[in-house]
Amino acid sequence: MSDETRPRELAVEPARHRDTGLGLWSFAQRVEVRCKRCDRPGAVTASWVERRWTTRYVCTHCGLEARSERHDWLGPVRLWGRRPCGYCGHQWLHVNERRDDEAGSAQVPDLYSSPGFGRLARTCPICGRSSMVEVSAQRLHVADGRDPHFGLPLRLIETTSAGPLWVYNRAHLEELRRYVGAQQRERRVLANRSMISRLPTWIKLARNRGYVLRMLDRLQLRLSISDEA
Repeated sequence: MSDETRPRELAVEPARHRDTGLGLWSFAQRVEVRCKRCDRPGAVTASWVERRWTTRYVCTHCGLEARSERHDWLGPVRLWGRRPCGYCGHQWLHVNERRDDEAGSAQVPDLYSSPGFGRLARTCPICGRSSMVEVSAQRLHVADGRDPHFGLPLRLIETTSAGPLWVYNRAHLEELRRYVGAQQRERRVLANRSMISRLPTWIKLARNRGYVLRMLDRLQLRLSISDEA
């Protein structure tokens, strides 16, 4: 058989991913979450209108609700405050701690005015007497698998040996899968603002590709089961 008549082997191009600069917020119009009160699956829906998010969450099981127009927040808060000792005056008394409202209160202003949050007792290390410190409650946005709108725990999250692997929704999962599975990766933007550029190093490493893809398969299965339910 001559070279001209011999069948040619098809050239297989390696998978290629191009980072076009989409930020994490590009995937935040729907966020799969778990209810803080009853732990049932649900979703936060959001739309970006007039340079602001309009968001809503309603648990179909227990009725827990949050809305952006009320400035609701269901996630952890940072309590902070300080004052001089009310007796000796020689020592500043500080409050700086994280609180996670297990009861599912929806508003930071309510947390501030609720008993046990508006004022906290602190003991002076010099005179040993207790004074009440006025505290303020601030939303605590943490990158530990929380919904960015209301601070609810994410439903699509997997604990791995290197750290948590999480996605907001199906589109987020598919984009991450395309990146992890690609053998060639390109960046079209220089600024370090895209979702891809800010991924943890262990997700980006080629030697972890198979492991990360298996974890993404678990998230995919969890999402598919909920779609069928």
